[in-house]
Amino acid sequence: MNKPRYCLECWGGEYHRIRDTCLLAEKLGYYGFFYGESLTNLDFDCWTVISSLISLTKIIKLGPVITYINPEYRSLALLAKQSITFQDISAGRLEFRTGAGAASKYSISWWNPYGINYPNAGVRLTMLEEGISLFRKLIGKTDSIDKSNGSSSGFARSNDKKNGDYGNPVYHDGEYFKTNGAIMTKPILDIPITIAAKSKRMLQIAAKYSDIWESSYMSPTQFSSMNLKFHKVFQTTGNTVSSVFKNASGPHPKKSIELEVLIAESEKELQKKKAVLEKERGTEAYNQILGRGLIGICDEIHSLVSKYVDLGVEQFLLAFQDPFDVESIELFMKSVK
Repeated sequence: MNKPRYCLECWGGEYHRIRDTCLLAEKLGYYGFFYGESLTNLDFDCWTVISSLISLTKIIKLGPVITYINPEYRSLALLAKQSITFQDISAGRLEFRTGAGAASKYSISWWNPYGINYPNAGVRLTMLEEGISLFRKLIGKTDSIDKSNGSSSGFARSNDKKNGDYGNPVYHDGEYFKTNGAIMTKPILDIPITIAAKSKRMLQIAAKYSDIWESSYMSPTQFSSMNLKFHKVFQTTGNTVSSVFKNASGPHPKKSIELEVLIAESEKELQKKKAVLEKERGTEAYNQILGRGLIGICDEIHSLVSKYVDLGVEQFLLAFQDPFDVESIELFMKSVK
């Protein structure tokens, strides 16, 4: 099968374990290491953590699992400034990842205690679309694609960026965001944007603004159906802004999928891990994971991954049952080689 990119999803509040897992991931050949973002006591501050990993690593991509575009939470201009700075310091290793967030019934309790309003889905999508459009302008992405190579024009792509290599003033007077001639330096390399999307409107946003479209928690059959929907939306919406790559059918965002992983060397060990998973998550969630995750011994994992790759998946975001399970993290890479 074609060689896809494998990325680790990490969370938690033990920094030495986060750091060591990231270093292990780079050593094993994982493409990316992405850390969760929330204000709860489950996690540290995402951008502080991933910034601390820059000087400790050399090639692995870094970024948030999802960073939220919400003016009550982060200034969009500051988020753009952080991203440009991160991209330069890391020599081009940022993957900016965003989405509209989880359903309100799950997420309100994550935000309300901190004085942050978590809007309904319609407002969040409108806010995201306005925000990501403005964010792109602030970080130097343009609204035209170079059809010869499938990438947007207008980026600073040289490692010898000079002082004064600034973008154009950005003016925006929208419903949720405003700028009045904001000027920022261009990043040393284009910042790829990943947008997680499933609903029709989110697929439209991803089709228009993403470099990487990511779906989550789907079986190969479910992904195949969603991929067809995305393709139709893409053909209708048109992607006139992203630094998309060019395939046989023209410029198109790369495709990523987020999946839970449960892997073992033997069937006996796998059954033990399944029992723990069911106890921790409950029977209903457990059954859902079995039907739409990477669950199995090594040969089964290899076969499942191949099915996704054959359907066009180029990047995997892997959420292990325990994000610090060294044995499983190592075993997965052995299974897909």
